[in-house]
Amino acid sequence: MNNLKKQKGTGLIEVLVALLLIALGILGFSALQLRAMDAANEAADRTFAINIARDLAERIRVNKTELEQYKVSINAMKTNETGCLGKAATYVPNCDAKKMADYDASEINTKAKSAGHVVKIDSCKGTLLNCIYVAWGDTDIDGSIDQCVTSTGSYVANAQCLVMEAY
Repeated sequence: MNNLKKQKGTGLIEVLVALLLIALGILGFSALQLRAMDAANEAADRTFAINIARDLAERIRVNKTELEQYKVSINAMKTNETGCLGKAATYVPNCDAKKMADYDASEINTKAKSAGHVVKIDSCKGTLLNCIYVAWGDTDIDGSIDQCVTSTGSYVANAQCLVMEAY
């Protein structure tokens, strides 16, 4: 009978320890879920950036004589350009390449802005090519691309951007 008095409350302590272990496991699982959600959001942003950059590169390839106009229009963040479309959204066969570049840039900038992305065309660091830069989140490339890539052409740590060599 004396042993029973010594063990009073040990069952309660065991239950409390078990609850503590379960709580720690749930907290760990919650942290893992948050990291997974962040990774999924980052993957979605990267996928969108790749698609925007690829779309712009293909449009430039179709209208390659106006690369400089694409640079001007993209970097000025032009939107609402009608290009070859009239007020009734009809095709005009006598469209010039410059208007088409303005229209393409307008569409790309509008798509990028709607998703919180910014697109720039600039010289690639360390090469003679032009690169398409797409940034999102805390990375700001409005003024310059220094928050995205260093002067040697490598990515800045923790930058949320994509660089595509194009021309």
